[in-house]
Amino acid sequence: MTAVVRRATENDLAALLALESRSFSVPWSAAAMESHLAADHTLSLLLLEENVPVGYLLAGFTPPEGDLYRVAVLPEKRRRGYARRLLDAFLAESDERDADTLWLDVRESNAAAIALYRSLGFSVVLRRENYYRDPTEAALVMTAKRPKEST
Repeated sequence: MTAVVRRATENDLAALLALESRSFSVPWSAAAMESHLAADHTLSLLLLEENVPVGYLLAGFTPPEGDLYRVAVLPEKRRRGYARRLLDAFLAESDERDADTLWLDVRESNAAAIALYRSLGFSVVLRRENYYRDPTEAALVMTAKRPKEST
């Protein structure tokens, strides 16, 4: 199957909200998603399989830092390398925006995501007790340093 990662726009709001509600127990509101899409310091990516939205990534940048807010792939579409493709696009954008320190939070029980993040150079620097709701769970704060290009 053909999968494509592209930038999401305001026209993708309904698709992003549908993916969000299927992926997170506490989804972002439509207003929060609209605000994210409208901001110029953010990155919004949509992954399409045969032109059907199956995953997305939301991030923000305040160089020299970047923050991964959301990354999700529909449960039935996982284990196909789609999350890695989204994250590779995030890393490339981080380089373009001169964000050399990247941050993310992940549920402590999300072993698959933690393994993926570790494979991309992230490491755990902090544990936040009771960070997530529905269910209540600790978050692991992970960070990665991106190499600076030499001139």
